[in-house]
Amino acid sequence: MVGKEPVIRKMEIGDLENVHAIESASFPNTSWTLEVFLRELSVNEFAHYFVLEAAGRIVGYCGMWLVVDQSQITTIAIAREARGNGYGERLLVHAKAYAGQSADILSLEVSVDNTAAMNLYEKEGFNYGGVRKNYYGPGKDAHVMWVKLND
Repeated sequence: MVGKEPVIRKMEIGDLENVHAIESASFPNTSWTLEVFLRELSVNEFAHYFVLEAAGRIVGYCGMWLVVDQSQITTIAIAREARGNGYGERLLVHAKAYAGQSADILSLEVSVDNTAAMNLYEKEGFNYGGVRKNYYGPGKDAHVMWVKLND
């Protein structure tokens, strides 16, 4: 990807088709619908969503809920063709900093077989907090991971 430095900005309704395309390719069996993303952006007062643009196009996104002093990453993904460029780490660092403005803890769920994501989360200080059985469907467990913010 040649071009300007990547930019992270708030997600807008006009971004949803591109975001949904990344979501569908990244999570084909559990992808959110356009309607879910639209509801998150327009109705959920606790939702905060961002996109990462590189070379003039959206290549990743991250969403979270902030409720009082707790935060949870609801979804995060990078387009397959853009992976390996550090974009996931940029989004995660941004999410931690954003959440840290008001929250003490940031948590997420990750598929037990998503080693690349777990390695990134561990690198960024996330700890294991348990397993959610069948979180992604029958026989598809998730690790719960969390990081304390503002230490």
